[in-house]
Amino acid sequence: MDAAGLTCHGCGSTNVIFDAKTRVLHCNQCGSRQTYSRATLNKNGKVVFCKQNALGFFQSGQFDKAKHYSMDILNISMDNVTALYMMAFYDEFYEKRDGSMRSFFRQADEVALEYEEVLDLQKLISASAVRLINFEKEIITLFAKNMQSNEEADDLCQMIDKVCPYFIANRTSADFLDRELVELYKELAEHCSIPKTCFALLKGIETNPDSPFSDNSFYLQGKTKYFYEQYICAVREIIESMKDANYKAKFMAAYQSKVQAYKAASNGTI
Repeated sequence: MDAAGLTCHGCGSTNVIFDAKTRVLHCNQCGSRQTYSRATLNKNGKVVFCKQNALGFFQSGQFDKAKHYSMDILNISMDNVTALYMMAFYDEFYEKRDGSMRSFFRQADEVALEYEEVLDLQKLISASAVRLINFEKEIITLFAKNMQSNEEADDLCQMIDKVCPYFIANRTSADFLDRELVELYKELAEHCSIPKTCFALLKGIETNPDSPFSDNSFYLQGKTKYFYEQYICAVREIIESMKDANYKAKFMAAYQSKVQAYKAASNGTI
């Protein structure tokens, strides 16, 4: 395959063969074999050039062109997560290959992402969040795993608070807030408070389609009780986990106010 400007470290020859799968370069001139790291390949000039183009096209909605440049990246750096995301996104939503995005998240979970890849994914996921509501858990897990240090807490908070409130606001029922997602939110709240996400959850007490507030259906006792147990109680757990004491106090006051109004409207159901 095209060695994309790679040369032999020994003799400097360009007469080389590069295997992207093993990251091994074989020199036809002197016979030496060299193994490249992910970091080195991701800094290759052609990779950098193609990535800049791919990101630009993706963010402007030209996904077919982004895919083209992503393929060029993967010919050199086979597990470049930035390119893999753009490929998976195109395959999932434009080629209608169900499972492509879930396959991407599984693959990305097995790789220790470089700092640049984390930044790239922040841009890509922010630009395509409208399509990603069914992948909220995977997104949270991926960023939490790769942004664990206290120094990265603010950046992690900003990323989560950019996409999760959008997902919460566009849910069609309260069923999304299952035990797994509650625990993920709690861990994030303990680490960096995620105030905008907590605010969206609070707002959902009134606006989620399953909320009796949304359609004045408190007369449906089963529905009223279910939403309280499924959603409202879970929101309390998450708010109680908030790291910042001031945020926690303010959010708990707002939560208690909403709960009181909910119970008053439920006519003794709760």
